[in-house]
Amino acid sequence: MFSPQESPTLRDQPSVVSAVGTRPVTGAHAAFRHGLSSTLVVQFGILALGAFTGTAAARLLGPQGRGELAAVLLWPSMLSIMASLGMNQAIVFHTGQRRFSFSEVWSASTLMGLAQSAALVAAGLVIVPVALHAYSPEVKRLAQIYVCSSPLLLLSGYPGSLLQGKLDLAAFNVIRLVAPLTYAAGLGVLILLGRASVATVLACQIVGLALMLGGAYAVLVRKVKLHFTLRRGALKSLASYGWKTQLASISSYINQRVDQLVLSLFVAPQELGLYVVAVTVSTSLGFLPQASAIVTLASGANLARGDARAVIGRAFRFSLLWLFVASAVLFAVAPWLITLAFGARFAGSTLACRILLPGTVALGLNQVLYDGARALDAPSLPSYAEGVAAVLTCVGLLLLLPSLGFVGAAIASTAAYTTSLGVMLVLYRSRLGFGLRELLSPCTGLLAKGDLQLRLGSEAAGS
Repeated sequence: MFSPQESPTLRDQPSVVSAVGTRPVTGAHAAFRHGLSSTLVVQFGILALGAFTGTAAARLLGPQGRGELAAVLLWPSMLSIMASLGMNQAIVFHTGQRRFSFSEVWSASTLMGLAQSAALVAAGLVIVPVALHAYSPEVKRLAQIYVCSSPLLLLSGYPGSLLQGKLDLAAFNVIRLVAPLTYAAGLGVLILLGRASVATVLACQIVGLALMLGGAYAVLVRKVKLHFTLRRGALKSLASYGWKTQLASISSYINQRVDQLVLSLFVAPQELGLYVVAVTVSTSLGFLPQASAIVTLASGANLARGDARAVIGRAFRFSLLWLFVASAVLFAVAPWLITLAFGARFAGSTLACRILLPGTVALGLNQVLYDGARALDAPSLPSYAEGVAAVLTCVGLLLLLPSLGFVGAAIASTAAYTTSLGVMLVLYRSRLGFGLRELLSPCTGLLAKGDLQLRLGSEAAGS
């Protein structure tokens, strides 16, 4: 007899009763729709808040200040990604599979998070001043302050990942809203005051991260009775899975941010500010595939393999349709939208934004495929695709940046994103037996016989 925290994986169970409400949700496609609806609303809310904060920061600081803010945030954020060791995805997978009790997964991830945080701060205080040697002493000082607050970003994600693995997506999404809401509120106050600096905008970011960490644990302890139970097997399993997905996370971050990192080293802050706006606008379409990927990983880790494949296919088709239509519309309205939202000073961002749109489509589809592979216990596959793309990104920047500036960076990024998608589709077919036809056709990837009643929401604490 297993307790909910120690029960076998749902892949081995014929029926699991929903933990929320009285009406069970049946079938993988119903699970996808149910989980996506709430996640999509929150993801759109985060997008709207991001649009507001991106516009507000640009208008408050101007191209020069916006470029300095980007430089302050980029290097500590990159170090945070490198220090995360894939723990968020590992926590979701292990919580869904229930290979260890909930408290064992929480204890192992917390201990690893504290060690990661110490290493992150030590490395950041050395690396960041060197990386930003061309910037003013004030910018380097602010970047070091942000490095010291980076553990807030690292640790606040772990409680949310535990709840995501339990399919308590409502609580998971509430946690994700805290930081962007706080940041938006802070910028709203600065707008009312009529004055701002890079330091005050950064302070709003840090306060948001602190509140998210506190809120995450407040939600978690209300829903689950936690006991610090350290088990060596849990540490080893989380580290093994996390390392495999970490390679993809680092490569993906490089592909998505190395253009800005390199620009911060070799171009004026004003040019970096124009490129940041181009990236902000073009990637705004990613909220739907991001939501699809979140639900794909959470539900796929809790489903039988056949049902998980059906969820991946549905998420891929849904994301493809959205990205194709939305990119075409954004291509047409980009000049008007950028000028309206950010001001005439950012009109130069239009060309780079348009060049980035095909890459945005590829990036969004890859997010679904990556989390689909992780749900199928193949976390290393995205690493191969992103590794190839990372090489192309660096080569492209080397060749195009000197002559074309930030427009060359946009070309290199789009080439890398699309290459990564192509490689991932080949890997899906060769390693998972999951071809493009199955991804595109709703008539293939049939569900396992009988309905699988999927647990959605939190399990009763201690039950």
